[in-house]
Amino acid sequence: MKFLIWIGAIALGLYVLAIAAVYFGQRKLLYFPPNVYLSPSAMNVPMEEIKNKEGEIVSWWSPPQKETAKTVMVFHGNGSAVYSNHDIFRDLINAGHGVLSVGYPGYPGRRGNPNQEDIIEAARSQYDWVRAQGIQAENIVFYGSSLGTGVAAQLTQYAEPALLFVDAPFNSILDMAKRTVRFAPVSLLMKDQYRSDLALKGKSIPLIWTHGTRDIVVPLSQGQKLFDNYEGPKTAHIIQNGEHSNLWALGGRDITLKALEALE
Repeated sequence: MKFLIWIGAIALGLYVLAIAAVYFGQRKLLYFPPNVYLSPSAMNVPMEEIKNKEGEIVSWWSPPQKETAKTVMVFHGNGSAVYSNHDIFRDLINAGHGVLSVGYPGYPGRRGNPNQEDIIEAARSQYDWVRAQGIQAENIVFYGSSLGTGVAAQLTQYAEPALLFVDAPFNSILDMAKRTVRFAPVSLLMKDQYRSDLALKGKSIPLIWTHGTRDIVVPLSQGQKLFDNYEGPKTAHIIQNGEHSNLWALGGRDITLKALEALE
């Protein structure tokens, strides 16, 4: 009997240690900022760095080049940075649209520790900055990829865009965690849940969803769940053989530019 109690105590102790590791290390498991910052000139895109009073990189900006153009706020993924979607920026700018690449605290160019509260607050501040440039709310579009879809979805609770693009989205990070950390009560432990499902509930923003059939980072089923439960106007584009980060080149570009053209 003592042996069984001893084994049970060890097992319980190991479980508690595993739970503690998940709880205290969860943000390191969620956010993967690159180690270096690259400038607009290094990425060969005609954008300017927007800095705060401390000289940190808040965002990249290119104003719209024609009166009917939209301004697209681009929200990057957890392993990307303000410069990562340079191919998207370039195509949008070439089409005459304005672009604001939204920077996150704790990512290259900016101090801090990444967390949902600070990232969403930064996104709100950058939205206000765009409005202060004279851009009307009806001319602002949100484009999120991967984790950026969660940021964009949360921002809709502060300001609604003319159109919301979600590229490889999840229903929520909580749902994703339930798939990967099955042994832990993640609903109780997770600090940054990015509940896109709740943020978009009851919204009527036109939504365009793109997802690849070969996405092994955010499964197609996650995007499908978010799309199916969304009550507003919506369009789905399932890209055959598309992976997590190549959808722009496999049709996402044309889908996006045609949708923006339809708004002009």
